[in-house]
Amino acid sequence: MRKVLVVMLAISILMTGMIFSKTVVTFWESMGGDLGKTLSQIVDTFNSQHANIEVKAIYVGSYATLQQKLLASAVGGGLPTMSQVYSNWTAALMKSNVIQPMQTFIDNPQIGLSKSQLDDIWEPFLKANTWNGKIYTLPFNKSIYIMYVNEDALALAGVSIPKTVPELIKDLPLLTIRDSSGKVIQYALGLRTTVDTFEVFLRQNGADFINSDYTKATLDTPVALETLQTLVDMIKTGDVLAQGGYLDGPFGNGQIAMYIDTSAGMSYTANSVGGKFSWTIAPVPAWKTQAPPFAGTDLAIFNTASPAEQEAAWEFVKFLLSPQIQAFWAIKTGYLPVTKSAIETQAWKDYVASNPMANVLVSQIPYGSSDPGIAAWSQIRNDVGTLVSDAMFFKMTPQEALRLAQQEVTKDLQSQ
Repeated sequence: MRKVLVVMLAISILMTGMIFSKTVVTFWESMGGDLGKTLSQIVDTFNSQHANIEVKAIYVGSYATLQQKLLASAVGGGLPTMSQVYSNWTAALMKSNVIQPMQTFIDNPQIGLSKSQLDDIWEPFLKANTWNGKIYTLPFNKSIYIMYVNEDALALAGVSIPKTVPELIKDLPLLTIRDSSGKVIQYALGLRTTVDTFEVFLRQNGADFINSDYTKATLDTPVALETLQTLVDMIKTGDVLAQGGYLDGPFGNGQIAMYIDTSAGMSYTANSVGGKFSWTIAPVPAWKTQAPPFAGTDLAIFNTASPAEQEAAWEFVKFLLSPQIQAFWAIKTGYLPVTKSAIETQAWKDYVASNPMANVLVSQIPYGSSDPGIAAWSQIRNDVGTLVSDAMFFKMTPQEALRLAQQEVTKDLQSQ
């Protein structure tokens, strides 16, 4: 009898362990501050609804730290189940063959996505997550470049929000205010002297740093020269505040009437303005086209995890893409909803009713452009950024800067 009880107890303990065992998903992320708190809420909600899965969101620090850790782990081992990734990180990680393509899960008839579910993801995002016809990653925290506008300043000058680059240039002297000594007390526009500013205007001008098949630098070209020369000429007018740092502070202080940055900075701008004046956002002024760059990361699942862990991570990815979660994430963080169904939720509609600027963001998604998904992109940006900055600070001519950039980017592409 005693042996029977021992056996029954052992079976009971084993079954209890099986019932309460969970598949753990480790998720490396770089969402600090309030963003991290919002992500924690989402993770907690998912875990409460999935008794057999536990997602552990692990904050690893800055994006630079995350990149270094991922690339090192891809070689030395220790990758998480899933992580945030930029597209150029994905390209580098693909060389180590550690990414499990999302296509594997999407096409699974039991746990995959239907055509309508896949079509629900905005096409520009889906395109940026695709390599050689296969979806490797899926979008997560996405923002887009927009123009921040001091409505009171424009109203005082009798100027409408410029819709094109020529209109923007024409309005610069009208929005600049100088005191009796000629000192500028309000600049028309703020521009960061960074690679991002050049990239925004170059995309609007219908071009990029490299060609469409990522094989050739396209910086020593008439369109690139026109773009950089235009930026330099705007700065030379004295109507533009050009600096490397963020511009929400000068905007909030009334030092600039307009500036261009990502939508991820909207909460910072709101805090800087603090109700001192009426402000809004608008699309980046168009040039030859409308193609404002997206910013932000995607989600990758790694094949170094067990099949059970990968499937559990996939369940979490699907949860993140669900309409209610997408609406919650976008409302709480200011990031873009990456699915169309999110903007059909009542939560989003209620939010837009009191925050009409959100409509501007969504309206720009179909026109947005993504960075090339190549491993060399970080180095390309660094090289172009250094030279473009030199041109905007008048250390060299735009033509000199672009000729050097052409040479550096050519080397970067050859080193891939």
